[in-house]
Amino acid sequence: MSLKLPPRREMKMQARRLMINPVSIRASLLLACAAMAVFGLRYLLNGTLTYNLVSLADYGETASGVYVQEEGINLIFRMDLTGLVLALALTYRQIGTFLLVNGVFFLLLAPLRVGVMEIYWRILRGSQEVKVVDVFQWFLQLGRLVKAWIVEFLLSGVVRGVALAASVPSFYLYYRFYSTTPDAANLTTGIQLMQWSASLLAILAFFLAFWVHSLLLPVRYCLAAHPEYSMGQTFRRGFQSARGVRGAFFRFRLSYLLWFILSQMTYGAMDLFVAPYSSLGSMYFLQAAARVRQAEAREPAQLPGE
Repeated sequence: MSLKLPPRREMKMQARRLMINPVSIRASLLLACAAMAVFGLRYLLNGTLTYNLVSLADYGETASGVYVQEEGINLIFRMDLTGLVLALALTYRQIGTFLLVNGVFFLLLAPLRVGVMEIYWRILRGSQEVKVVDVFQWFLQLGRLVKAWIVEFLLSGVVRGVALAASVPSFYLYYRFYSTTPDAANLTTGIQLMQWSASLLAILAFFLAFWVHSLLLPVRYCLAAHPEYSMGQTFRRGFQSARGVRGAFFRFRLSYLLWFILSQMTYGAMDLFVAPYSSLGSMYFLQAAARVRQAEAREPAQLPGE
């Protein structure tokens, strides 16, 4: 049975009210600046994997595929219909640099992100003793640090793994579309249907990954709210916090989708607004769900004659 929660507009209004708290603003600024700094440093340190769109004539008869060479790996995807080739050339050194740089930045950002979530929770609960420097307790206490790494690694790793696995059918259909359509003369209704199906599957893969992210997100919030919990308690109570409202929570998170896209387009700069707005809203949602469950659990004991 679904729980009767406050209207979505009311929960978002509460999030906007709480996010203008001075401590919330400073914590959000810290997180946004760190995210933008990491984004820039990735490029400066060659910690990114980029692809190139080049002319089909530059590759001659080279077929689409993965080519392992002595110095690295080349991924080639021919799109004859457009006259272009998507090429990703990676040296082993570049792959190693990518893993090292992103690994180091993950170790730095994971506890910072959970620490900022703890600040949001304390503001939501009405705590009067909240300081931004409290975020760094997640770096200074080994137990907290390790738990933040584990939760953030599983959250990002599982979601990306699901997204990649769910995208395989779409990638395959795109490959079939371009490999069977060397020019416009070969473009038939059936082949166009294949392209549309590939696009539809790509969209479904995105929403599946978003659903998994919404499913796991309460675990991060649980850790931030209760740093003293063991890993087992964190996962168990994190999942329990969304019991009975997982579908509603997914739809609530989905209402922020345009903000998430805008954040990505601005390389994290909009996280100054998006991070507190979406996080506080989601925390308020889970808090409201807990209160409704508690009220419903007490209700039978309060019935007359019992």
